[in-house]
This record gives sequence, C-alpha cells and structure tokens, in this order.
Amino acid sequence: MIRTLAFASLVVVAVAGCKKGAGSSSCDAVGARFLAIAEADLAKQDKVSPAERDAVRGLVAPLRDAMVKACRQDGWSVDARACYVAAPDEARFRACEAKLSGEQRTLLEQSSARGIQPK
Repeated sequence: MIRTLAFASLVVVAVAGCKKGAGSSSCDAVGARFLAIAEADLAKQDKVSPAERDAVRGLVAPLRDAMVKACRQDGWSVDARACYVAAPDEARFRACEAKLSGEQRTLLEQSSARGIQPK
C-alpha cells in the first residue's frame, strides 16, 4: 500500500499542464493512463488488504482529476502529454516529469495535494 500511495503521489507530481484537444495526447488521455497504471500497480499488490485497496482506490480518482486539471491549466506541451500517454509502466510514466517545467511540476504538486485533502 505504501508503494502504491507513493506512486500515486509521485504521479500527481508528474502531471502538470495540457491544453484540451492539442495533439492526440489530450489531458484526459494523460489522466486515463495514470488511472490504468495505478490500477495495474494496485492489482500486483498481493499483500494489500481489501480495506487498504479500497483506501488507495479512493485516492486514485481525485489524483487523476488533479492531474488533468493541472495539465489543462498549466499548458503542458504536446511532447510531455505524449510521453505520459505512451508510458508502459510506472517508472516510464514518472520519467515524463522531466518534460515539464519546474513551475509546472510545482503547480502539479500543489494541485495534487489539494486533490487528496479530506473534505
């Protein structure tokens, strides 16, 4: 569970800025890829209790939404979005953060933190 939570947090930090519809790798596609990778990673965790699994799942959707919002608001490049969408796994997805500016990474981190705060 800790690994999955850490991944979710890092991925959120990794997704910061796209314009809707620009190129074939939209911000929605970035969010969908995050969700798919997070679900696949969670499925591999055989020592996670059902309660922990549900808790992690409860965080994944808000983190995805924060990523999509940051992507749209912060103007991610087509190259950055394409990198995220094409990432086959968690490590490659996280590596795409290098394609974001420092400001975009900071804004993503802030958006993600707001996305997982209790309501």
